[in-house]
Amino acid sequence: MAKSKWQASQNGSISSRTGLMLMTLVLLLAFALGADGLNADVIWVDELYSVSNMGAFNPPYSPAQIIDSITKHSPAQVPLFYLLGAGWAQIAGWSQFSLRLFSVLVGVLMLAWLYRFAADAVNRRTAVVAALLMSTTAFVILYFHEIRMYTMLMCLGIVHSWLYWRLAHNFRITRLTWVLFVLTTYLLFYTHNFSSVLFAGLGIHHLLFVRRSRRWLTILIGWGLGAVLFLSYVPFVIDGLSYASDNPRAASTLEVVGSFAHLMVNGFDFLWLPFILLFGYALYRKRTPVIVWLLSVALLMILGLLFVNWQFQFIKLSRIRYFLLVWPLLTIVFAYGLTSAPRWPVVTIVFMLLWSIAGCQLGRSIKIYDYAGVRSDIRTYPPLHRYVDGIKGKTWYKDYLIGFSNVWWRVNRDRKHGWSFADYYLKAQLGIDGVFMETGHEGSTITKRAWEIRRDVRWILDEHPYFLFAYDPGNKPPNADIALDIIHEDYIPCKVVVNKPDLLIQRYVHSVMDCNHQPAPMEYGNGIKVIDRFARYVPESEALQILTWWEVADEGLLDEYNVSLQITTSDWQNVRQEDRHLYELPPWDVIELSTEGLPPGDYRVMVIVYDRETNKKVSGTDLTSGQSTDIFPILTFAIPMDS
Repeated sequence: MAKSKWQASQNGSISSRTGLMLMTLVLLLAFALGADGLNADVIWVDELYSVSNMGAFNPPYSPAQIIDSITKHSPAQVPLFYLLGAGWAQIAGWSQFSLRLFSVLVGVLMLAWLYRFAADAVNRRTAVVAALLMSTTAFVILYFHEIRMYTMLMCLGIVHSWLYWRLAHNFRITRLTWVLFVLTTYLLFYTHNFSSVLFAGLGIHHLLFVRRSRRWLTILIGWGLGAVLFLSYVPFVIDGLSYASDNPRAASTLEVVGSFAHLMVNGFDFLWLPFILLFGYALYRKRTPVIVWLLSVALLMILGLLFVNWQFQFIKLSRIRYFLLVWPLLTIVFAYGLTSAPRWPVVTIVFMLLWSIAGCQLGRSIKIYDYAGVRSDIRTYPPLHRYVDGIKGKTWYKDYLIGFSNVWWRVNRDRKHGWSFADYYLKAQLGIDGVFMETGHEGSTITKRAWEIRRDVRWILDEHPYFLFAYDPGNKPPNADIALDIIHEDYIPCKVVVNKPDLLIQRYVHSVMDCNHQPAPMEYGNGIKVIDRFARYVPESEALQILTWWEVADEGLLDEYNVSLQITTSDWQNVRQEDRHLYELPPWDVIELSTEGLPPGDYRVMVIVYDRETNKKVSGTDLTSGQSTDIFPILTFAIPMDS
C-alpha cells in the first residue's frame, strides 16, 4: 500500500500484534458495558415505536409493510434499521434482550472499524486509545442499550469516512472500495435523515481543500449515485423534516453546544482543559494533516447541525443524539492529543482514570436520561420483562394477565401505532392480553377509588373464566386485596407460576373449572370459535355444570346460530339437552344440566352448533387434536350403581 502524505507515521510505539491484543480487550469491555443491563429495565417509548415499525405485533412484516408503518407512524424516520431489526428478530426473537443485543453487536463492530480507521490514518496507539475512549463514553454506551439506529449510524459513518479518506488522499484502491463507497452512501441515507450532515462536512471539505483531479470528480459522482438511489424516499424525508421541525421546545445554539461539549467529556467539563493543552502541544510539535482533516470535518458537521437547527428548530436538549456522527471523528482527535504527549502512557492512564470515573457517574445519573429523551419515570414501570421470563411457556390459550402499576395509565395507553407497553410484553412476546391496574399506594399521580377497582375487576371477570394475577408481594398493592375479594367470590386459586420476593404470579380459574384443565379450543367453518369448554359432574347435587367460552368473527352470526348442549348415553342416545341462542352465551357462560333420574352407566357431554333456520349442524375442527366433526365431546362421566 502506498503511503499518502495525509497518513501520519504508522504503528506508533506498539506493534500490530500488541494493537490487536489490546483491541480485543477493548471490544470485550465495550461488549460488557453495552450488554450490561439489557434486561434490567423495560423499553421506553422510542423503542416501542421501533418494535412496532418492525412488526413485532403481527410478524413477520414484509419490507413494504415496514416502510408503510414508518411513513404512517414515524415519518421522521427511514427504514434500514427497522428492516434489519425485523430480520434479526426472526432469528433471535422479539424480546427486549435480543433486540437490544443487535445494537450492542453493531456498536462493537463500530469500535472495531474505528480502530481500523485510526490505525490506518494515524497510528495504532492512537487507534487503541480512541476505541477505549469511545467504549467508555457514557452517552455513546447508552445507545448500545437501545433498540434504535444510532450504533448503526455511527458504524456506517466511520466506514464511509474511512473509505472517503482513502479515496480522496491518494491511496491505491480497488473496485470493491468504490462499490463500498457508493453502498455506504446509500445505506447512510436509509439509516437516518441527518446522515446528510456527514456528507455536508465531507463534501464542503472536498470542494474547498481537495485537489481537483479525475478521482476528485469520481468521488462526487459516487456520492451522487448513492443519493440517486435514495431519491424514491425523498418525499417521505421532506414530510419527516416538516414533522420534526419548528419545535417549540428547541434549544438555543448555546444550550446545544454546551450540552454536546458536556457529554463529549463524560459530563466532567474540567477534562476539556487537559485535552486542549495536550492537543495544542501535539499540533505545535507536528501538524499531522489527517488530524487537521478530522477536526475540520467534525467542525463543519457541528456547524451544519447548528445552522439547520437555527433554521428549522428541531434540536431539543433531549436530541443531542443527532451529534453522534461527530463523536468518532472527535474521539480520534482526543486520542491523538493524549498519545502525542511526553510519557504518553502515564498521561493516558491518568486521563482515562478521570474519564472512566466521570463516565460511571454520568451513566448512573438521572440527567443522562434527560439528554437521551428517555422518561425517567420508566424506572417506575412494573418489571414487564420479568413477567415474560417468568411465564413464558406457561400460559394458556387466550390467557389474560392482571397486574398493578403506579403509572398504570402509561403502561396501558395505546401509542401512535395503537399498541401499548403492556401489549409489547404480553401480546408480542407471550401472545396473551392483559391490563395493569392502579396500585392504590400513596404517592400515585392518579388514583382510583375502591369502587372503581371493584367495577373494573368485575368487567375483567365477565370476559375471562381464567387468568393470571400478578403483583409485588414485598410491596403488596392495597388494590390487590380489593381485587382478590371480588375474585374469590367465584374463582379458585391454582398454580403459583412465579414466586419471587418482588413478583408473584398466580393462576385463577372459575370455580366450575379444574386447576389442571388445559384449554380445548374449537373453530367452526362459519367464523364461530369455542375458546374453551369444560364440564364437571357433581354427584352430590346430581347435576352437570358446563362452561363454554365463545368468540365470533361477525356479530351477525349471533342471530343465525343456536348452541345445543347434550348428555348422551354410550350408544349415542340423547337423554338430556339444553338449547340456547348463541347471542345469549358470549363471551362465556355456565349451564347446569340435571342428571336426576338417569340410570347408572356411562355418559357423554356434547356441544353442537346448528343453523337456527335449517337446523343443519355446523362442522368444526378441534384445534388441539385436529379432529373435524359436527358433534364435539366435552366430558365423559359415569353414574355409579349406588347413586
